Amino acid sequence: MLLRPAITLTMTGPPLAGAAVRVSGNRVTGVGAGLSPSAGEEVIDLPDCVLLPGLINTHCHLDYTGFKGAIFPGLPFSEWVRRINALKRGLTVSDWLAAIARGFQLLMNSGCTTVVNIESFPEALPLLPRPPLRTWWCVEMIDARSRGPADEALTMALEFFRRARGWPGGGGLSPHAPYTASVWLYRRALRVAQREGLLLATHVAESVEEQEMFLHGQGAMFDFFKNIGRNMDDCGQGSALSHLLEDGLLDERSLVAHLNYLQEYDYQLLKKTPLPVTHCPRCHAYFGHARFPYERLREAGCRVSLGTDSLASNDRLDLRAELREFRREYPDVSAGECLRMVTTVPAEQIGKAGELGVIVSGALADLVALPLPMDSDPYQAVICSRDEPVFFMVDGKCHK
Repeated sequence: MLLRPAITLTMTGPPLAGAAVRVSGNRVTGVGAGLSPSAGEEVIDLPDCVLLPGLINTHCHLDYTGFKGAIFPGLPFSEWVRRINALKRGLTVSDWLAAIARGFQLLMNSGCTTVVNIESFPEALPLLPRPPLRTWWCVEMIDARSRGPADEALTMALEFFRRARGWPGGGGLSPHAPYTASVWLYRRALRVAQREGLLLATHVAESVEEQEMFLHGQGAMFDFFKNIGRNMDDCGQGSALSHLLEDGLLDERSLVAHLNYLQEYDYQLLKKTPLPVTHCPRCHAYFGHARFPYERLREAGCRVSLGTDSLASNDRLDLRAELREFRREYPDVSAGECLRMVTTVPAEQIGKAGELGVIVSGALADLVALPLPMDSDPYQAVICSRDEPVFFMVDGKCHK
């Protein structure tokens, strides 16, 4: 198959005008202006379009797609968590499966071809169909009350990953957060992830309440977890991030969402163990968090990608909207550098550098084409776009 767009964004060099892209099987096998169709080769002309690698969303909760508008913004984070848990208790397996399917469609409509999904309902795993997108299923693990549910989730996860071995994407484990997952659980998840080649994803330093709990041993979140019987010996002993890094519970492949509230010593620890970080700008704005410490994280050596989080704290699953929000936070970051935060950077974070997030020979054929307004900067055009893709391909297969 030969694709002929107006502009190609390879993400490894400047935009290419008039270049064609050849796809054979599930790989890109050629990029350049000199490519011409072979005998009998399918040709897809994409005039007035920019072709780019499919966008990569490194933090999403597809389970919560049905929660759009269910929780009004402005609540304290701990109260928001209680509302989420109450909503979850009212849903069936069929509800979860329908939410995931709807979430996939919303991602596709926005040009996303890869997602790291935090799966909070492991009972649904055996019923999941093959996904339309390249998906890393990171099974959520919690042991705030007891180890039983976490053990069960791990067993279900490993069985599911064996069954889904041929699916595009991969598997992962997600000890939820320092306030819901114990040192024992983080250590076990990290060891299993390292042994099995799984992604490890977690939430850290997301809210003021979490900061108060770990730094000072007080606040609404501290009181809630103390009342349900969590061991609180790790509180009042330093930040949530330092607690994890000093105990060796994260490594340089651990994908960490948020890191909104950090201490000066956290940045020194990150210089020794730079973590892959996901920032979710619209979720960040929903909660009214303090300004995201992008510059400090980059200075510490962390690569930062973008995610959407869920429709429980967002009103869309569109990475382009996240890019626009990020540029409001950081207008001096160029459009090209911003686009790398949803292409090349997340590809590195999930261990797929050179295969995802780029259009080069040998890369996986995950491609999207968006309308390109006349004489516009193609990077800026992608960020400003609100249109559905004109062309959408995952693993060499076209989707209408």
